[in-house]
Amino acid sequence: MRKVFIAFAFFALGSCLSESSVKPGSSSTFIRYFNGGNNDVAQGMEIAPDGGFIILATTRIQKAESDIPNFKIKLIKTDPLGNPVWQMLYPAVDVKDKNYTAGAIQIIPSGGYVITGDDIQANGTIKALLMTVDDIGGLTKSASYNTSTGQTVRGKAVAVNAAGNFLVLSTSGNDKMYLTEIDKNTFQSVIPNPVEYAAGQTNLSNRLLIDELGKAVWSGVVTKSGLTGIRLIKTTPNSINTDFDLLISIPGFNEVGKDFCKYGLGYALTGSTNQKNGVATPGTDTDILFKRLSSDGTVLSSTSFPIENQNDEGNSISTTLDGGLILLSSANSAGIAGRGDTDFYLIKINAFGDKTWTSAFGSKFKDEGVTVRQTSDAGYVVLGTTTQGSLKIITLLKTDKN
Repeated sequence: MRKVFIAFAFFALGSCLSESSVKPGSSSTFIRYFNGGNNDVAQGMEIAPDGGFIILATTRIQKAESDIPNFKIKLIKTDPLGNPVWQMLYPAVDVKDKNYTAGAIQIIPSGGYVITGDDIQANGTIKALLMTVDDIGGLTKSASYNTSTGQTVRGKAVAVNAAGNFLVLSTSGNDKMYLTEIDKNTFQSVIPNPVEYAAGQTNLSNRLLIDELGKAVWSGVVTKSGLTGIRLIKTTPNSINTDFDLLISIPGFNEVGKDFCKYGLGYALTGSTNQKNGVATPGTDTDILFKRLSSDGTVLSSTSFPIENQNDEGNSISTTLDGGLILLSSANSAGIAGRGDTDFYLIKINAFGDKTWTSAFGSKFKDEGVTVRQTSDAGYVVLGTTTQGSLKIITLLKTDKN
């Protein structure tokens, strides 16, 4: 099923630039664009306790080519119809000597939100940033962390454990990953140094899961012998010993994991692969990847969804109310009769792991998927970034259950 956003909906963006004059919507399905006149790149989204949506993004402020860019974390809270309730920038818009970029966001069960990302220092080094805000976006705590040697560390994912403390997943680049438990009250590490795991990469998934036993699970990407593969890790926090540390890709093919989630007793993962009917096509064609995994990381099945001879990739995956999955991809528009560069592409998967339907949405511009979640009315909410010329715009859309 193909739906193309009509032109006036996009060009109504002018009324949304300040995000304060948007007229309230009334439909259970909608599309909303958010932009403050700068480049806004969507990074993550969760469904808030009141049924609205909390959107995490990075804003790049540069008024002239000769200006040094200033980066800020943007947080937008909407109501259930996607209408903006409040918006905050961190640091504030008039702060020029601090630069933050967004990594991931989670809802704190006791109230408010926790965010991780990057604190870019004046000397060029980067520290992992952790900050909490209250229900209306007020900053409550923040701290930045790096290694004892002072090297660059980037905040990639965050989760809240049973004690209410924050688990922060960070990386120093191609060499190491770190998992740190931060005390919710003191904002100090629970142990003197974060636990280090070797052979990490910067393109970790921005999702960190905690299972029923308190074990931490995350995914990343490693490159060995010229091939790119998916890495899956499970460990007890604050322990250097892992339950498993697996390379779960098919030998001989490049596979990239972008997101994963709990699925039944195990996990489900999406990304991209150059495998097409058992033949690798490096550099010319990637397909949307879907993997089902057991609780011990064993691959139960690996499937690719080809569209046409083009590059497509899965961006986000989430469980659904019927025990299945919804998968959000960025697909080349030419393969689905589109009008732009890439479109949002949804794939519904049932509880048995089978594809049941697909649906494509897109403007005449470049639409890249970031996050998908199912709402309480069984519809789906999609967050993405739309690039119009050189301007990047946050896109939030809501579909019905079909």
